[in-house]
Amino acid sequence: MVNAEYWISHLGLKPHPEGGFYNEIFRSSVKIPKEELPIGYKSSRRVATSIYFLLRSGDISRLHRLRSDEIWYYHTGGPVKIVYIDKEGHKHKKFLGCNIEKAEEPCILISAGNIFAAEPVEQDSYCLMSCVVAPGFEFEDFEMFPKDELMQSYPKLSDIIEKYG
Repeated sequence: MVNAEYWISHLGLKPHPEGGFYNEIFRSSVKIPKEELPIGYKSSRRVATSIYFLLRSGDISRLHRLRSDEIWYYHTGGPVKIVYIDKEGHKHKKFLGCNIEKAEEPCILISAGNIFAAEPVEQDSYCLMSCVVAPGFEFEDFEMFPKDELMQSYPKLSDIIEKYG
């Protein structure tokens, strides 16, 4: 039977600091010089990077922010709810999956600078997806936050901060 453990084993997934499991599968050979990147990047970046990412029921991708854009692609399993706080402090939610009638999308863009989190929607399920980051991902561009810092910045969003912080 194909389940989360099958994918974790066969794709060589390992625990991710934000939650869930991942394995980097692509790192572009082409680099963008620091001088050609937006302000805030400390060094050159690959044009793009990509990972497999898996969340099981009960797993949460905790609130975090990237300096680059990230695109999530659905592969298999149940749908995933992605919640994010935009740069103006507004809360949004989207669903990654293939049931268009239930407002699921097979591909979701999370714009650079948004704070976001994710979790599987269905019990006893999982979701296998891929994430592409451009300019390419480096851990120095990855931010996680203490709950109290998020509560101070976004007091009206305590519901998602408590759940995903």
